[in-house]
Amino acid sequence: MGDHLKKTILLLACLCCAALCINAIAAQIATSKLTTLREDSGKNYSEMNFTLFSSLAKFGILDAGEAVKFTAPKAGWKLQKVRIVGWSGFNQSAQKFPDDGNIMLEIRDKDLNILYKFADAQNNYFLSDAGPLFGEIEIPTVLVTGDFYVVFYDRGAARIGMETTDSTGKSFLFMDGQMQPGDIPLGETNETVKINWLIEALGK
Repeated sequence: MGDHLKKTILLLACLCCAALCINAIAAQIATSKLTTLREDSGKNYSEMNFTLFSSLAKFGILDAGEAVKFTAPKAGWKLQKVRIVGWSGFNQSAQKFPDDGNIMLEIRDKDLNILYKFADAQNNYFLSDAGPLFGEIEIPTVLVTGDFYVVFYDRGAARIGMETTDSTGKSFLFMDGQMQPGDIPLGETNETVKINWLIEALGK
């Protein structure tokens, strides 16, 4: 009786493990079937000249967003994920991750009407002790046609990747309800640089 019970438990454990593996594989396949939209230089990220940026740190404005303008490949395109190069920071000397802060994501149509809004703790997406990483945010399917915007509010909680060369003209700052050109003053001289935010939109 004991051996039979052990075999049954072992069989159930194997089935559960197999189910988890199948789900993981299915998720990878589902992601691979999505179309990725980028509006940066298109270079491999390891070859890019990029730095990390925070609107709150630069301008002292909590609700300033880093925005990228995308164009849907077809009418009724289904936006399902957003990927952002970012980092919530890591205190090397104290060996401590930062406390949870707040980030926000918006999807807006060409007229800047909100299609979707989402807020969460930055550490759920950008926690790393090895520097910047891709934070992937899954969203309920949002149907988009033509131009649309992905707006990320770092709020000082997670700095966003910013490419400082080869501007495509599709990156903006969203402040006071208006899209402003992504021209950022950098360095000691505050020389204005046209930039690309490292944001991707994924859908099908």
